[in-house]
Amino acid sequence: MQKITLGLEGTEFNQIVANGENAVYYNDELNNLIIVRTDAINDETLNKNDDTIEDVFGYLVGDRFEDFCVSAEYFRNSTILVHKPWHTTTDFVANYDLNPKALFPFKRSVKGFTRAFNKACPELVPFKLIEVMGGKAYRYGEIPEDVFEAYDEGTQ
Repeated sequence: MQKITLGLEGTEFNQIVANGENAVYYNDELNNLIIVRTDAINDETLNKNDDTIEDVFGYLVGDRFEDFCVSAEYFRNSTILVHKPWHTTTDFVANYDLNPKALFPFKRSVKGFTRAFNKACPELVPFKLIEVMGGKAYRYGEIPEDVFEAYDEGTQ
């Protein structure tokens, strides 16, 4: 997929690098980056994963897809890691503290973007949907109001 179009605002993200079932997409207007990963190998059977990038987005089901679109279309200067584990629904981590431009100085592979994302994240809590704001990870939708207000004031 050379381009993805999200559902709430019709925001387009262009592919900047890909490697099989993994890719990185960028929207210049919002300065938002989406890193898309699937598990390449099933750890139990060592069989190759047959999930595609389309499957990653297809398994963002119900409110999860809308939550993802809110993070990608209504925040600015953010990086989102979208991960499809082996044979289950897709998870994502929205890092509102990580400006994609901090990842651009180097010509990176998908794996390089993923490593940089993981290094920039605080210790992640064991939830399937996570938001990072103000240097701390929260279950999606549970960012305290004072943290959100401080973020909102800093982006205007």
